[in-house]
Amino acid sequence: MKIARFIRAAVPLSLAVSCAGALPAGAQETSGPRGGVDCRGWEREYEDAAMPAIGQTWTLDFGSNTPIGPGPFVATIAFASASQATIKVTQGPAGTQGLTQDITYTSTRLRPCQYAVTWHEPKTGLFVTQVEDFAEHRAYDTIVDPAKGTMIHMTATFFRSQ
Repeated sequence: MKIARFIRAAVPLSLAVSCAGALPAGAQETSGPRGGVDCRGWEREYEDAAMPAIGQTWTLDFGSNTPIGPGPFVATIAFASASQATIKVTQGPAGTQGLTQDITYTSTRLRPCQYAVTWHEPKTGLFVTQVEDFAEHRAYDTIVDPAKGTMIHMTATFFRSQ
């Protein structure tokens, strides 16, 4: 392979790889470690622990054209306490935008900076299990709709908004 052909192929690939870890538009880089959540001291053996995000608001950007419907789907989750939070859909498919729900959640520490969070949404009737990875800024959702008998999976970029 000629060097010029190699460079034409390698440069776009290296740019794509280097941009893959960039924060989405609207994300704020925080001064603390791991995106504003200090995970030091959490390296103990397995134990249930309070969410590190209590008193903070985090944004979930699921992207466009999710299983919920066409268009962008973005929500915030404001952690008020170790068991109470408020979820608000800031951008969403028809009928979901602006939907705000107060939830009672439980959390289980999976590893440092990673928690499984579960809740039932009183207005929609949905049951949600969300793995929140504060170190990698990712959230993985499994949503069960008992009324329809369906289950969907979605992945979001997860970043601190307040």
